[in-house]
Amino acid sequence: MYAHRRSSYTNTRSLIVQFAGLALVAFSVSACMPDPVIPPTPTRTPLPDLPVTDTPTATAIIADLPPATPQPPPTTAPTGAEPMAEVTSGAPGTPTITGTPGTATSTPPPPTPDDGLPADHYWFSRPIPTGWTDYLDRTYAYGSTAGGKYRAHTGGDFYNPSSTPVVAVANATVMHAGTDWETQFGPALQFYGNLVVLQVTDNTLNGQLVYVLYGHLSEVYAQAGQIVKPGDIIGAVGATGVAIGPHLHFEVRIGDPYSYTASTRNPDLWIKPYYGFGTLAGRVVDKSGTALPQVAVTLRGAGQPRYAWTYAGAENRPDDAWGETFTYGDLPEGWYSVTTSSGSRAYTQDVYIRPGRTSWVEFVFQ
Repeated sequence: MYAHRRSSYTNTRSLIVQFAGLALVAFSVSACMPDPVIPPTPTRTPLPDLPVTDTPTATAIIADLPPATPQPPPTTAPTGAEPMAEVTSGAPGTPTITGTPGTATSTPPPPTPDDGLPADHYWFSRPIPTGWTDYLDRTYAYGSTAGGKYRAHTGGDFYNPSSTPVVAVANATVMHAGTDWETQFGPALQFYGNLVVLQVTDNTLNGQLVYVLYGHLSEVYAQAGQIVKPGDIIGAVGATGVAIGPHLHFEVRIGDPYSYTASTRNPDLWIKPYYGFGTLAGRVVDKSGTALPQVAVTLRGAGQPRYAWTYAGAENRPDDAWGETFTYGDLPEGWYSVTTSSGSRAYTQDVYIRPGRTSWVEFVFQ
């Protein structure tokens, strides 16, 4: 469905890449066992490889927007290594990959723009003010299980000391402020502890109301019915409800603010990236288009490798426009080699991340 929908995009440079056992299409332009706290830099264990039996071809289409000057954010990617097989690929005007996949031996210029991909909706500022840890943790990201340790996460975590201020991310009305002892927002009562739920007032998505949920707060400063604007303090970081230590659990919900299983979306596609940074979204599916859960994806660009996993739970819903099964936000502008593996081989596609935009890559296993 996605290949057909995007086949009509214009202003796109295409290249043909041959891989054994993989067909991929790439575009570039662009809680919780109950919500525990994960140490900042744990040891990651790669998930099992996926079997591939056929030998398809792969088409890659890369397109993007004009550059901007990057401004580095804090580095949070965990350390680690992933076994790689030798892969060689290339076409005129594209980077050549030899030896260890994911390492480009040349740096091509940014690809040409393509305005045909879905529109971004970076409507939200950061829920933690500047000066504290205002970036999403990647060890237990939306849809991940932290290497199989916990239930699939339906939000994102911001690790900060207890009493760190929590702020509104948009113009909104406070829908709920207090506890979840009597009103259920999660898989059980008393799951999020002290929480605030905001109804966004400036935007709707396809006619549906948009909500944001702040969980595990130590203090609630907002009141139901209150009108808030971005930056207004509405609570403080804590560890109430089902939580091991202090952190903010942040969720985006579409349509139904009470639905834990049907309405959550990935915050990476809603929180505006840092200046000079963008987001990668993608899909890993089989030849019938069925999403493959808990597949490891490695990103190699400037600095240490970064790791993502495809969504593990049925309650992890893809964005209405993008249909992604994984994301990685706040990536500095530049080329990245995006790798997923099958058996003893690894397959890589180079993608250019542009500031303030979402870039896209899709792997289709045959």
